[in-house]
Amino acid sequence: PRIHFGLNCGARSCPPVKKFTASDLNEELRIVALAFCEQDDNVMIKESSNTVVCNTIFKWYMDDFAPSTSQLPVALLAFLKGAKKQSLQNMIDKSNNKGSSSIKVEFFKYDWSSNVTESKKFSKSNLSANQYTLKSILCIPNC
Repeated sequence: PRIHFGLNCGARSCPPVKKFTASDLNEELRIVALAFCEQDDNVMIKESSNTVVCNTIFKWYMDDFAPSTSQLPVALLAFLKGAKKQSLQNMIDKSNNKGSSSIKVEFFKYDWSSNVTESKKFSKSNLSANQYTLKSILCIPNC
């Protein structure tokens, strides 16, 4: 399932673009999974209301993470660390003591807007030809 943290469609709700190497692929996927799930925009633990709110990727690819939505909180533990992981574990423990799966799982609305940073608006007035651009377009001798 970690591959879903490494794929990117360019939307804000997608994981960031990352270059992977064959030699360190497992470690790199582990790191991007932890980084993705650490962000509250992707996995939010609301211990007070016994609710987990997840990125829609978890809904779309549920079969890759857990057999059902009610089992997703346990599966998420593998991708969390620190206080967030402990809060979810507390919720799971309380739920197990009650004898039922009482953790509510919700999904964020997917944000399809672009996650491009430092982009510049196109302005026709910024275009200008010079000897270098003309030479490459026309392929003047010595190009």
